[in-house]
Amino acid sequence: MKLFLAQRGLAFAMLATLLMVGCASIDGERTMTFSEAEISRLLAERGPMQRRLLEVLDVRVDSPRVRLLPFSNRLSTELAVATTERMSGKTYRGRMSVDYGLRYDDLAKAMRMTQVKVNELHIDDLPSPKESGISRLGTLIAEQMLEDAVVYRFKPSDLKTAEGRGVKPGEISITSKGVQITLAPLER
Repeated sequence: MKLFLAQRGLAFAMLATLLMVGCASIDGERTMTFSEAEISRLLAERGPMQRRLLEVLDVRVDSPRVRLLPFSNRLSTELAVATTERMSGKTYRGRMSVDYGLRYDDLAKAMRMTQVKVNELHIDDLPSPKESGISRLGTLIAEQMLEDAVVYRFKPSDLKTAEGRGVKPGEISITSKGVQITLAPLER
């Protein structure tokens, strides 16, 4: 895993250097792109995401499968969900589908989820009296849990290389090729 992360950092540094030396996209802006598979892998590395709710329920979200939604400038992600009642110890499993945008957080040097919307939340084998209440509450909780979640945190060495070339990560957009980050000029 550490070797993969080191290779990822090296690949980013090499890509950033190539982009900054003069390679540019068709529209003339310097960009870097994360593929759909790379975003899935980055989310999987950040997880699983776990939260305790009202000291009653433990929620775990993992196994992301990402799809690009370039026409709405968003990503869609399907996640496995496991909820465990703390009193009974009973665990319910299911799936959740969310879509969201991405933004660059300059202060945290990270790519974050924004405007998270739960499209579907289904918990298997949930007793019917609990189903609708849990679904509504779960949707609200999931949106709050995932809003502003870090998808990728840039490494200081990656950013130093970019800053040495006079650029930094800027606007993020979703294209048919992947998550595209515009390398914006540094403000001096």
